[in-house]
Amino acid sequence: MKKLMCFIMLGMIILLTGCNRKTHTDQEILSTGYKIFYIDSKNLGIVSETYKPKGTTTEELVKELLVALREEPKNVVYKKAIPESVTIKDYEVSNENSLLINFEANYYSELQGIPDVLCRATIVYTLCQIPGLEYVLFNVNGLPMEDSNGRQIGLMKAEDIIESTGTETNYKVVIYYADEDGKTLVASDSNIFYTGTGKIEEMIINQLINGPVEVGMKDTIPEGTTLLDVTTREGICYVDFNEKFMDVIPDVSGDVTLYSIVNSLVELPNVNKVQFYINSTLREAYQDVTEPFNGFFERNLDIIEEGSK
Repeated sequence: MKKLMCFIMLGMIILLTGCNRKTHTDQEILSTGYKIFYIDSKNLGIVSETYKPKGTTTEELVKELLVALREEPKNVVYKKAIPESVTIKDYEVSNENSLLINFEANYYSELQGIPDVLCRATIVYTLCQIPGLEYVLFNVNGLPMEDSNGRQIGLMKAEDIIESTGTETNYKVVIYYADEDGKTLVASDSNIFYTGTGKIEEMIINQLINGPVEVGMKDTIPEGTTLLDVTTREGICYVDFNEKFMDVIPDVSGDVTLYSIVNSLVELPNVNKVQFYINSTLREAYQDVTEPFNGFFERNLDIIEEGSK
């Protein structure tokens, strides 16, 4: 695999060197929507579980999340990405927005290929949730970490991981469509063949536009809808549609349409919220939806059909 940016760290007891002690408010921490990331049962992708941190400073949060990554997932089919044999010599937060992690010399022998890529990804996704922490830099035994081709990996951030893989892989995603009555959502497991170009968010939305192939599911996107742009920054996915998205689909509620997109995108490890634009402009209302259409939408579990979550 080419240079995928992800990271692997561990250490029950971690040596902290010069860590920044910036304190974060409870609101700042809670609004981040923390998750701990793991590897799925097929060792092909990344999954997550919600997590409520106790720490408030950058130092405390880094240490706490590193320990959490070492613990067994609640879901028994998930796998923690960091092997017991992989440890961290030390780490340091510098310039408030970068974290340097220095692994023991056995890193390369213990982690190679896909396990290496997925393991590092879980670390980056998990730690870059800390407010103000944007980048992770990896060292091995004090030297810059290199990929399988001998190239230095360099600074990594969560938003860049998928687009920078430069590899072909099946990316497992969950897409939410309308049920037969158009009142709730049903989940559909799907594999997207990703070549390393474009955006995974765009592929998910285009799959929603194309509609379901399974029996008992209905379209949620109005006919003629075109995706004009989609980009993710700091955990927020900004989605821009043409005017046709404002059309009503008979027997499908506006909430079902919106949350089919939101719930599908929030399954991605780098997305926590979604904001919608129409022709690059915010609109105040959408069909029968009671929430302001120009706000930020988070995952809605109540609208998912029971047994489909």
